[in-house]
Amino acid sequence: MSKKSVVVLILIFTLPMIGLNDFPIARNAAAADACSGDIEPISWNETVGRSALVPHHNYYSGYFGFGDYYEDDTNGRDHENDWIIEDYREPTELNPEEDWMYEYWDRDSRLQPLTANYHSTMLVGNDSIGALRVNLSEDYRTTICVTAQALNETSDGYSVDVYLMTTSEYQRYTELYYSSHSQNSFYDEISEALSDISPEWRGIDFTGWRSYRDAHQYESVKEINFALNLDGPESYTPIFGQERWQDFYIIIDTWDNNHDNDALAPGVITAADVTIITTERTFVLPNFTVAIVFLMLMIGMVILPFILNARYMKAGLEASVGENEPGLVPSLEIPPEVNIQHDDKTNLPKNYPEINGIDSD
Repeated sequence: MSKKSVVVLILIFTLPMIGLNDFPIARNAAAADACSGDIEPISWNETVGRSALVPHHNYYSGYFGFGDYYEDDTNGRDHENDWIIEDYREPTELNPEEDWMYEYWDRDSRLQPLTANYHSTMLVGNDSIGALRVNLSEDYRTTICVTAQALNETSDGYSVDVYLMTTSEYQRYTELYYSSHSQNSFYDEISEALSDISPEWRGIDFTGWRSYRDAHQYESVKEINFALNLDGPESYTPIFGQERWQDFYIIIDTWDNNHDNDALAPGVITAADVTIITTERTFVLPNFTVAIVFLMLMIGMVILPFILNARYMKAGLEASVGENEPGLVPSLEIPPEVNIQHDDKTNLPKNYPEINGIDSD
């Protein structure tokens, strides 16, 4: 194989890694350099939404039994007994969240696509969840920078968890949070038992929750920067129903969830600075280019051995320049042609073989 062919093959296999944004070295360097820009004020519930989960408020604090509430009960049954109501818990000094953050966390107001830079400082209580809801655009590269610190206190072992989730992922996450803080649910015990499930089986775990692309989870950290590009609008269509669009939730987790390597509840109020930087993408490849590139690589790997074998079989069969002139091959019957200039026999060395009819004797 020629040197040019080797160079071409090396470039084919290395250029995709250099160009991909998920390459660790390129991703970290790009994210670190893109945490600053012109910050615009936030229009709450128009460009960015704010929500929270707190231990003293349970969205599923009660549920109705199997009886039909709207039908007349001839037996005089008291429907209030069908509800299981948990005791009200007062917020503590470690819960600075306002009521509207956790009482209406499931609001479905549509947000504008994220095309500007924003910054927000969230106060997240102990054993709580703070989240920013955004609508990421596939036309922009988004860099998210999070810095967390204990408010008015110092702690050597302080750390939090940072997650990025879609709407459907966040709903499963909130269900587990409320279940773990409920007095009437065994859902949390099952999730703890299945916390060590391997990644390839998490998709069928009905108690599990995942971060976006099963990759954007950063646990036991104080500071993290990450960036992502969307291949297209984040949406899905169920078997029955219309297409559902997905928002994104940037989550600051101070709760000891069911993951094995997550941070414990710090016991303090967390002040989290979240900066969102967007950069317009000038050139966006369509999704099918990935399939085409890998298809060409597979075809090339299949054809390359045949090409090398054909070149090997032809090697030596091609005549070189200057070797087309016929000639005799020396043998025992055909003496070699040796031109020796001599005057007489005395000029020949002793024991010299007989050449051209000349006797050395």
